[in-house]
Amino acid sequence: PEEVETLQIVSRDGKPIYLTDIATVRDTFKDRASFSRLDGRDSITISVQKRIGADILPIADHIKVILAEARKLAPKGTRFEITLDQSDDIRMMVSDLENNIFSGFVLVVLVLMLFMGWRTSMIVALAIPMSMLISFTVIQALGYTLNMVVLFALILALGMLVDNAIVIVENIFRYREKGFGKIQAAMKGTAEVGWPVITSTATTIAAFSPLLFWPDTMGDFMKYIPITVIITLCSSLFVAMVISPTICSIAAGGKRHSHEPREGTFKLGYRRLLETALNHRFVTVSLTVLLMVGLVTTYKKRGAGRELFPDIDPRSVIVNIRCPQGTNIYETDRLTRIVERRIESFREDIKHVVANVGSSGEMIMGGATGGPHLGNITVVFHDFKDRSRPSADVVPEIRAALADLHGAEIKVQKEQHGPPTGAPVSVRIIGEDFDVLERLGEEGKKLIADVSGLVNLRSDLEAKRPEIVFRPDRRRAMRLGVNTSIIGQFLKTAVFGRKVGTYRQFNDEYDITVRLPVSHRREIQDLLRLRIPNESGAAVPLSSLGTFEYRGGYGTINRIDQKRVVTLTADNENRQAAAVLKDVQQRLKKLQLPRGYEIRFAGEQEEMEKAMGFLFIRALPIALLVIVLILVTQFNTLSVPLIIMTTVILSTIGVFTGLLINNMPFGVIMTGVGMISLAGVVVNNAIVLLAYTRQLQREGAELVEAAIRAGVTRLRPVLLTAVTTILGLMPMATGVSFDVHTMELLTRSESSQWWASMAIAVIYGLAFATLLTLVVVPTLYVMLYRAAVRFGFGGLRKSGETDESGVIPETSGS
Repeated sequence: PEEVETLQIVSRDGKPIYLTDIATVRDTFKDRASFSRLDGRDSITISVQKRIGADILPIADHIKVILAEARKLAPKGTRFEITLDQSDDIRMMVSDLENNIFSGFVLVVLVLMLFMGWRTSMIVALAIPMSMLISFTVIQALGYTLNMVVLFALILALGMLVDNAIVIVENIFRYREKGFGKIQAAMKGTAEVGWPVITSTATTIAAFSPLLFWPDTMGDFMKYIPITVIITLCSSLFVAMVISPTICSIAAGGKRHSHEPREGTFKLGYRRLLETALNHRFVTVSLTVLLMVGLVTTYKKRGAGRELFPDIDPRSVIVNIRCPQGTNIYETDRLTRIVERRIESFREDIKHVVANVGSSGEMIMGGATGGPHLGNITVVFHDFKDRSRPSADVVPEIRAALADLHGAEIKVQKEQHGPPTGAPVSVRIIGEDFDVLERLGEEGKKLIADVSGLVNLRSDLEAKRPEIVFRPDRRRAMRLGVNTSIIGQFLKTAVFGRKVGTYRQFNDEYDITVRLPVSHRREIQDLLRLRIPNESGAAVPLSSLGTFEYRGGYGTINRIDQKRVVTLTADNENRQAAAVLKDVQQRLKKLQLPRGYEIRFAGEQEEMEKAMGFLFIRALPIALLVIVLILVTQFNTLSVPLIIMTTVILSTIGVFTGLLINNMPFGVIMTGVGMISLAGVVVNNAIVLLAYTRQLQREGAELVEAAIRAGVTRLRPVLLTAVTTILGLMPMATGVSFDVHTMELLTRSESSQWWASMAIAVIYGLAFATLLTLVVVPTLYVMLYRAAVRFGFGGLRKSGETDESGVIPETSGS
């Protein structure tokens, strides 16, 4: 500043004037544009974002190394705190899923050892690491990262990995017990069930394949599930068809028997149950249909509704503070401090409170919105394992503690998981006139404000911003030779200042700003005394060029498809979003819309409709069609595939039962994907069952006896394939797993909150479908076969058969 004060300025008459004669030069600061605090203490908040495609883990590690060095160099009393670290969340999620994979693997192996013996179970269990190794190699070659969706897909496929190996190895050991040699048993056992195993794998792949074409952001997020499952199933098929028989030909043991082994108590009980069902076929089928209809009806009346994504415990909460436009930053900061103090009462539940004034914290078009009237507070909860109670319970309490604050709109919002979907309630009022839109928006808010479960109701049309406008008298300004742009520049310089240069000292740079002192720009009269140069160089008083006036201006102007729009957004609490939105839609029917104005619903509802349209109108029908085509190719008839497809319907009994027992809403994404995956999984057991039934018929067995023998013979592999798939998903569904890193038993899992609804859908659906498949599918097969014989239809039987014995000659192609 001392050097700047010696500057001389040449006046119009050519005389030099020292700068200090006409101005005061001093060191100062720019106008405060923001405030930042951490746990009530002033701070500087630095946000670091990774580039697209970069790995966040090494970036975070490198930043931590830099901070460690900075702590050594920083002055005493300076703290560096990492308040939000996504890399920790990723590591936690990966560790959580790894624990679930390990726990599921152990459960699967234990069940195999319990029911198949140690030698057989070890051969089957080898399919898991071998299939995983091949899958990881392919996934790595495709360039996919090991993200949370890939890891969950591996858990989903974990129990399926041994399905093919169970059927083949169990059949090989069955032939060994009949007295065949190791190599002969391996060849004969594999050949007998080879095509059913290939068909069952193909049907599962067919169920997941349509999900590869899921469009938009949701598809980009969920596509890793079908990709990973398809790769893993193909790997398991290769292992089951090639590696497992090879190992069996070397290591298959067991006692040789020249006769069929005796049936145990469990098999005898199943035989009696199946005989009863076959003797009362109509009653069996009728009870099954009534059970399915009753459960669907019960869920509609007593169910927990539906949701797009699960509502899980948040790691943090954003409290957005929006004061009226024109509020200065110091007033906004005062209100923010009040909010901070009230949040401090929840200190035992929270880890950090990060306050930023001058920013809303909301991201719009890739950048955060800002302004002196905006503020946000990030409330960071303790780590999941350290919480004394669910963080979701704290959120409504924080909202209630801030409810009586006036002078600003306060929105308490949980962090969003998964792909961006918009607000649960998003109402767009579209038209041309902003005054009309503002009126309709206010009327709409009043209509829906008291809807049960509706919180954080807000309009994106901010109140009119107070403005001081200088209106020039253009004729007078023209006569006096003053350009209106010069007037604007002078006013801007006088009030806000203008950078006219840069002052450098050593390695630092300082802006040189010209600005009127506060005492000369506090009142309108001060500004009217400003003198504006004209074209001839004379100075003209601003008061002779126009007048100042107060008016309101729009803070924001939003358009969608080139149409002006006002959007009302809100969240749901203690009630499903779909139910809240339904009430909102009913209330808004009372809103009188002028001609040319309309209401559209967007946000989460729009994404939900898109997801349901894709999953249940496109993906599921295509998957079922492809599965039927595969089955027709396998069985050379249409009737048997249709019987097998009844297992898909039977699985819905389990899905709705699971949702009712666990009081879970129907997740459009999670439960929907689970049901589609079930379509491919549950048919596998029916394929193996009916394929062997028809083989026995070709060997000369009578229809009912063939159905009973097939059921009893395939009982163990059918149950084992279902149980292993269920147990593989059990840690994810319950949250109970074993931590392989700390060697501790965990009873809670953060990731299971996200994926539990899909796991439960598959577990219950597969459990019920398997139990009913063992009884209902043979019953339907016998019913339809005898009907085909009686009425002379082909398909199930060879053309020309007239008796009801059900024997299919060896020459039959069906």
